[in-house]
Amino acid sequence: MSLVAVDTLRKVLDLPETAASDAELQSVIDATEQAVTPLLTDVDHSLHLNCVEALLGMTVQVWQSRHAPGGQMVGVDLNPQSTPHLLGPGLVQRFIGLLGPCTPYGGAVVA
Repeated sequence: MSLVAVDTLRKVLDLPETAASDAELQSVIDATEQAVTPLLTDVDHSLHLNCVEALLGMTVQVWQSRHAPGGQMVGVDLNPQSTPHLLGPGLVQRFIGLLGPCTPYGGAVVA
């Protein structure tokens, strides 16, 4: 079960149905969820609104990096922002605050 619905992504991106097929949007959602799911705990994350919001934000950035000129994110003012490695490890790190409650924690404390 996807945490992000195709209709929700279409609405957030303000895409008409003729601009992208449901299958194309679903492939972006699936790619994002496959990258993030191994980092999460084994509970139902559809109830964690922070987790859903983080995945939606990451999915939007993946879509924009695939379809914006030069793979750059396009801002609200339609000016491309030069952000190298938009889909690198920094993608998850930008949303780690929202994902925090959904990730396992633990480790050694060094005193």
